[in-house]
Amino acid sequence: MPEVILVHCTTYSRKEVEAAVRRVFSLAGGLDRYVRPGMRVLVKPNLLAGEAPEKGITTHPQVVRAVLSELLRVGAHPLVGDSPGIGSLRKVAEKTGVAGICRELGIPLAGFKEAIEVEADLSAGTIKHFPLARDLVEVDAVINLPRMKTHGLTRISGAVKNLYGCIEGLHKAEFHLRLQRLDAFLEMLIDLALTVKPVFHLVDAVTAMEGAGPRHGRLRPVNLLMAGVDPFALDTVTARVMGVKPHDIPLLALAAKRGLKGAMPEEITVAGEELENFIIPDYEVPEDAAPLAIRKFPDWAVSFVRKQVTFRPVIGDNCRGCGICIRSCPAGSIHRHGKRAVIDLSTCIRCYCCQEFCPYNAVELKAPFLRKLLGGKGNTAKSGGHK
Repeated sequence: MPEVILVHCTTYSRKEVEAAVRRVFSLAGGLDRYVRPGMRVLVKPNLLAGEAPEKGITTHPQVVRAVLSELLRVGAHPLVGDSPGIGSLRKVAEKTGVAGICRELGIPLAGFKEAIEVEADLSAGTIKHFPLARDLVEVDAVINLPRMKTHGLTRISGAVKNLYGCIEGLHKAEFHLRLQRLDAFLEMLIDLALTVKPVFHLVDAVTAMEGAGPRHGRLRPVNLLMAGVDPFALDTVTARVMGVKPHDIPLLALAAKRGLKGAMPEEITVAGEELENFIIPDYEVPEDAAPLAIRKFPDWAVSFVRKQVTFRPVIGDNCRGCGICIRSCPAGSIHRHGKRAVIDLSTCIRCYCCQEFCPYNAVELKAPFLRKLLGGKGNTAKSGGHK
């Protein structure tokens, strides 16, 4: 049975985080159960964008430090890698505090600049090959360090979604363009997790993000580190902490349909803290971007129906014309009009990369009229600045 470890951690003080991480590995049977001396281990945090750690957008550097220190202690040779949504890894790592940690410990950064086509796991369903970063492919093991956040497209962002950063550079945009049906995109994320197979996952949920995640939501103290071997089990427990039924998270519903035990709450055991003590009933989670009824439509009808009932991105008056959304749009649906960006909704594929990457919180996801008529809310979970 998949096991999820919960360890109480109330602050990001170095002393408390290091003690909590040591307890995580103790409850897991010891880090040397997963990593042997001399192994090259890639640590994959969430490094979405170059923002200060206090904004809660990326994995906190003290969590990264604690894990790297434990790897060094067992004689492993770690490196830190990711493919940020905006900017180079080096610049993002500097602003998030991770680069400083790496310099202090003598740990190299891996920028994921070259891809290798890797055959998908035999149990994968939809994708046969993945363009994974060479740095990731050539190590002996991967440890995944996501941050607990909400997400406009997938509802939650945790252990499975964080592995999307293992795909090199622009290939991520290509998958968005190629897999426009939400269920197809989520099936790809499941296949990716089964292919990368990190030896361990540790979720930073000391402070998490609710509302308009993964970048513009509100911070919420959860006071937890969550860890384990099964990423689907971790996301199932994450959903429960957010007060959401796991089968209401589309990715977990699809994983359960495949028979993956980590997506079945009754198959999961919890060690450490009592899960019930950390469930937050009023945690603000975005609505499902594409309700189940839409996902049952045949391919020929999906494009039309999706535009009538899925949330549409709308650029607000606070747009500063920086052009980041234009460069990050996989479909090329955004252009500049005067000093502002404008979205061509007729070609928009509803991937919400513009909302995710906008540094000024200028993009809101709003429900079209038919969705409101059918009972949907006027917009997804709103952002309200960082608390």
